[in-house]
Amino acid sequence: MKTLIHVLGSDIPHHNQTVLAFFNDVLFSSIPSPEKRQFMVVSRDINLASRYPRLHINQFDNKKAIAKVIAIQAKADRNCQFFFHGQFNVSIWLALLFGKIRRQQFLWHIWGADLYEDSAALKFKLFYYFRRLAFKRVGHVFATRGDLNYFSQLNPAIPTSLLYFPTKMDPALTVYEKSINQTDKVTILVGNSGDKSNRHIEALQAIKKQFAFQPVEIFFPMGYPANNQVYIAEVAQAAENYFPNGEVTIIKEKMAFDDYLTLLRCCDLGYFIFKRQQGIGTLCLLIQFGIPFIISRQNYFWQDLIEQSVPFLFYDDQLDELQLDTLRQKMMLTDRSQMAFFNPNFIKGWQAALTLIGEQ
Repeated sequence: MKTLIHVLGSDIPHHNQTVLAFFNDVLFSSIPSPEKRQFMVVSRDINLASRYPRLHINQFDNKKAIAKVIAIQAKADRNCQFFFHGQFNVSIWLALLFGKIRRQQFLWHIWGADLYEDSAALKFKLFYYFRRLAFKRVGHVFATRGDLNYFSQLNPAIPTSLLYFPTKMDPALTVYEKSINQTDKVTILVGNSGDKSNRHIEALQAIKKQFAFQPVEIFFPMGYPANNQVYIAEVAQAAENYFPNGEVTIIKEKMAFDDYLTLLRCCDLGYFIFKRQQGIGTLCLLIQFGIPFIISRQNYFWQDLIEQSVPFLFYDDQLDELQLDTLRQKMMLTDRSQMAFFNPNFIKGWQAALTLIGEQ
């Protein structure tokens, strides 16, 4: 068996820990030669490896350190392959572009933000140019249906496979029967983090206009990323301008998973206007709970939703009380048992992907 190293090349604790737990707790007993798998992880958590005792984990303090070791190992053993779970490491993209990592060694599971070009800053525009060149040297791409289609438009020759992130679901598997009526407030969850990609202020403007027919209560979970106080203050000021009567609650602390589930259960509607694939974990939980949502046409996960017969509204669709009620009714009738991006259905995709890699 050739060497396969799983790489988590950026310190993103909540996603990285989900992947490691999935391999340690779920996949270990159902994939070929699990004891031979290696993991390279950027993390300063000294207890990380001890939480996943089945996995061989090598930790690195920063992105440059892990990229340097990967480049050395890739050159020393050209039969060694690297499975990049998300790829937010500039040095690794450059190593691929300049041949330090070869095409057949580079396997990539897209996480959304690592594919799209959100920033208008000059340094990012330069990086995006080099990354687009590096995309053409990737050996195999795994992603959602929407991301695969987006990627393949510019890189049609690169082989692709459908694969979903191992989203953490509510173990209770509960569907909540709620209804929107004229006497209640519409409780709206806006976005899934404090990142600017959530377009919080634009969402406030739109909600103010769209929900003239009914009072609203709005929740902004903004506890991630850290050190985001300036942007949170901007959003808070906009919230005060558009909704001066306390309709908006900004959650500034990072939420425990159970607390997040409690928040979602209180909501009547999810409002996600990211201009890229994002927030699949939250969307899955809302689908699980029977709560409708609105997304942007630039979030290509809509292709996966349609493929799996999940009802939703686009951001620019007409919105009124009747449409919201109709959408909720459709959501309640949705068959969740066969959805490819739900647990445990996505396990088969991972087993197939890892088997495919082992046969290459």
